[in-house]
Amino acid sequence: MHQGGKMKLTCTKSSIVTLTPAELSIGSTVGLQRQLKCLQNSRSGKSLKDYEKYWGDPGAKGLWGNSIEGALGEFALAKYLGVYPTGISGYDSTDVGEHYEVRTRPHPLDNLFLKKRDKKDKYYVLVIGSYGVYELKGWISAPEVFIHEEWYHNNDGRTSMSYWVPDEELNDIKSLPEDLWHIQEINQTYSQNLSQNTKTIPYSSLETF
Repeated sequence: MHQGGKMKLTCTKSSIVTLTPAELSIGSTVGLQRQLKCLQNSRSGKSLKDYEKYWGDPGAKGLWGNSIEGALGEFALAKYLGVYPTGISGYDSTDVGEHYEVRTRPHPLDNLFLKKRDKKDKYYVLVIGSYGVYELKGWISAPEVFIHEEWYHNNDGRTSMSYWVPDEELNDIKSLPEDLWHIQEINQTYSQNLSQNTKTIPYSSLETF
C-alpha cells in the first residue's frame, strides 16, 4: 500500500520556530492587510460583531492582533517546512504550500478548532505562541475531525460552535505528510466502513403489492 511521504525538514529539527525581524515585518503586514480587507467586506462595517457571531470573543489581542498572529503562525510553519507561505496570496488561498491550514493560538492549553465550512481536503496544524516564537504542536487531517460530531460544541457557551480537537488526537509535526495520501486513506477507510454497515435487501424478499 502506498504510504506517501513525510516532509523533509529543511530549516530546523525543533518544533519551536523563531521568526527573524524581517519575517515578523512581512508577516505582520500580511495580517494587517487581511484585517483591512475584513473591515471593507464586513456588513455595515461592524467587523467585531461579525467576528463574534462566527468565531466568538477575539480575546485580549482583538481582531488586529489575531490577524497578525495568524499570519505569523503561517510563516512559522512555512519556515519549518521550507515552503512558500501561500496564504499571502489571497483570502481563499491555502495557508502554507498546497495542503496545510494553520490555527495559531496564544496559550499552551488552547486547542485546534475547525468550522463546518472549513476545507475538507487539508491538514490542519496547531501553532502555539506569539510575538515571533511559535511551537508547532501537531496536526490532524480534516476528515479525521469531521467524523467526530462529539467534538462539535461551544465549550459550554464560552466559544463559538466549532470542532474542538483534543490535544491527544494530534499527530507529531515531524510526521506531517507531504501529499494527500493520508487523507485519501482515511476517506477510503470511511467509505468501506459505510459500505459494510449498509445492508442490501435482496429483490426476492421484497413484497409485491
